[in-house]
Formats: sequence, C-alpha cells, structure tokens
Amino acid sequence: MLHILTPSIVFVKHPETTAQRKFPDHTIKSKREKQLLAKLSQNRALEKIVTELEKSRNEWTRVLNESDLKVAILRDRIKDRVYNARIQHMYADRWLSARSEALELQQETTSEPAPRKEHEDCVHNELIRAYELQIQEREDLLQYWMSKYSQDIVDIGSRLREKCEKLRITVARRVELEKLFALHEGEMRSWLTFKKERAARLAREERSRRAATRVQAWWRGVMVRRALGTFRYLRNIKKSAPKLKKK
Repeated sequence: MLHILTPSIVFVKHPETTAQRKFPDHTIKSKREKQLLAKLSQNRALEKIVTELEKSRNEWTRVLNESDLKVAILRDRIKDRVYNARIQHMYADRWLSARSEALELQQETTSEPAPRKEHEDCVHNELIRAYELQIQEREDLLQYWMSKYSQDIVDIGSRLREKCEKLRITVARRVELEKLFALHEGEMRSWLTFKKERAARLAREERSRRAATRVQAWWRGVMVRRALGTFRYLRNIKKSAPKLKKK
C-alpha cells in the first residue's frame, strides 16, 4: 500500500521585523511615511509566506516522484507475477494432457500372443548359421595373418642379412681407409706445413716488393727533382728556360 503524504500549510508566527516595530512618534514625520512602512512590512511577510509555499511545493513534488517510482516498480512486479502464473498454468496443462495421452496409450496396447515353437526353432537355426559364418570368417582371417606373418619374417630376415653384409663391407672399407690415412698422415702434415710456409714466404716477398717499389719511386722522384745521376741534363734545361716576367 502506498501512503501519499498530504502536507498542510503551517503558518509560523515569525518574530517582528524591523519594519513592524513601533518607532517613536518623533521619527515618523508624516502619514505617507507610515503607509510606506506598513506596506514594506506586508511585502516582507508575503515574501516569507511565498518561500514557505515553494519549500512545501518542492517537498510535495519529491514525494509524488517517489510515489510514481514505487507504483512503477509494483506494476512491473505484478506483470511478472501474471506472466509466471500463465507459464506455470500452461506447463501444468501440457503436462496433464501428455500424462493422459500416455495412460491412454498404455490402456490401448494389447498383449501379444506367445511365440510358437516352430518360430523359435527357425530363429535358433538362423542364429547358429550366423555364428558359424562368423567363426569361419575369423578362422580364414587367422590363417591369412599367420601366413602373412611367416612371409614377413622371411622377408625381414633376408633384409637383415643383406644389411649385415653391407655393414661388414663398410667396416672393412673403413678399416682400410684408416690404414691408408695412417700411412699418408706424415705426408699430409708435411704438405700442409709446406703450404703454410709457402703462403708466408709469398706474403713476405710481396710485402718486400711493394716496399722496394715505393722506395724506388721515391728515389726516382728525388733524382728527377734534384737532377741527379742520369737526370743531370735536366739542369741545363732548367738554366736555358727563359724566365717569365711578372706583371
């Protein structure tokens, strides 16, 4: 249940304002001033009443909003309850109808007559024949796999013998190569040593050749610049060359 609050307007007796106070007669000079003071006091009283009314209106608005929210929540709960009740009712109806149909089917089924002896003998013979066929198939498969196993064993033995022969030949070849390597090991080491020494000697000769070339080039330049040795004729050429006058 929703309790709607109906706040009533409460008139509070306010203390006297400065405008409502009685002033001495000597401060009031005319009747016009008295009217203005009275009007001012009335306006202030009205303003206070208006503010109180605004506060009460806001309070009513808040209470009404809360009431609307509660009403909406209750409406949703009622709808949910109604939907759940409908679903439960439908489930119960369907279950009852299905149960009644199952009971009717159980009552309608009639008991079948017992099988005859001839029928049982026929079924027994068929089962025996099926078992015999399966046994025969298993025996044939067993014979096939036994022959295959023996053939595979023979093939694997022949392959193993071939591999053993190849391994023996490879081992003999390896021993022969080891002996040959041991026989020529000294020659190989001497050859490697000779190669290293030759490479060092060639590098040293190349370095010496480059150094000699640089020294010869430097000395040839010195002889040309200073006209030494075979280049003495360059002195006469320098002397006979006319000097250019500087402008």
